[in-house]
Amino acid sequence: MSKGRNAALAGLALGLAIGTARRVQIGRAKAAAAQNGPSGRRATVTTDDGVRLAVEIDDHPDPRCAVVFAHGWLMNRQCWQLQREALAGLGALVFYDQRGHGDSSAGALEACTIDRLGDDLAAVIEAAVPEGLPVVLVGHSMGGMTIMALADRHPDLVESRVAGAALLSTSSGGLDASTFGLPGPLGRLAPRVTPLLFENMLARAAVIDARPRVKDWTNLPVTRYVAFGKGASRRHIRLVNAMAAATPTEVMVGFFRDFRVHDKFAALKALQRTRTLVMVGERDRLTPLAHSRRIAEALPEARFVRIPAAGHMIGFERPALVNRELAGLIQRAAPGSPPGPAPGRSVA
Repeated sequence: MSKGRNAALAGLALGLAIGTARRVQIGRAKAAAAQNGPSGRRATVTTDDGVRLAVEIDDHPDPRCAVVFAHGWLMNRQCWQLQREALAGLGALVFYDQRGHGDSSAGALEACTIDRLGDDLAAVIEAAVPEGLPVVLVGHSMGGMTIMALADRHPDLVESRVAGAALLSTSSGGLDASTFGLPGPLGRLAPRVTPLLFENMLARAAVIDARPRVKDWTNLPVTRYVAFGKGASRRHIRLVNAMAAATPTEVMVGFFRDFRVHDKFAALKALQRTRTLVMVGERDRLTPLAHSRRIAEALPEARFVRIPAAGHMIGFERPALVNRELAGLIQRAAPGSPPGPAPGRSVA
């Protein structure tokens, strides 16, 4: 496979794969209990291939828009808890678990693709957002890719309903694989070894997922290194680690396969008339700065914010900044709202 096709996130979460043979997964119920996130009105959206997507809606008595949040790989809707609290009252807030994550069912292994996630997002918008209400999309990592897949596969929906989009710590594909900041030979080896590790996991999925479901602390240092920058909270590292450990192995590997061929750069054209925010941590090892810079160059009217010292999980690492920028995007996108920060280039 060429370097170009091994782009976008070719070694996504190498660290999470290191030592996976001895990894013990945490149960979904325990992971949910550990997160202690807020809850809203619950709904289920069933996709055209029978997958049941778990949705929570924080209603608003007089919303000017609906904000739909799409989380990243190995996460679930609880990863937005700090944004959920800060953005309450700005509109109807819609959170859902991507297929195979959190409380959503998984479907077939071959349906673990970014294209399918774009279709799922379209289904959530159609089912959970009242007709005529403008939509602001917020996607982190794989969630940002989901928004690009929506733009690629449902451009008419984007044109008619999407007023704003936030692409956080994500990639449109087409770049060489990340080395995760690993030095020398380790960095060069990572893109080759990681796919082999994940395929080995898939072959042993039944064994891995059938092990006793107790909390796994062995991956915490790896999660800190791969997903976070300087000064990360230990509580947030544990939360991210728990969500990752609760994800079924087939889902983990299925989406990893698709990341290796992910390329939605051309789909960004469908977002050129949409108010867009692009944000990334300067120490992001999973979707490095170059990925977001490439997106911003394709969307010259977008507000581009890079965050010094932050890693991949910017919603946990720099919540005040992320929440302020999201609030500004929502205000710019929602009809009748007061103006937020002016669009344009920005360095945090």
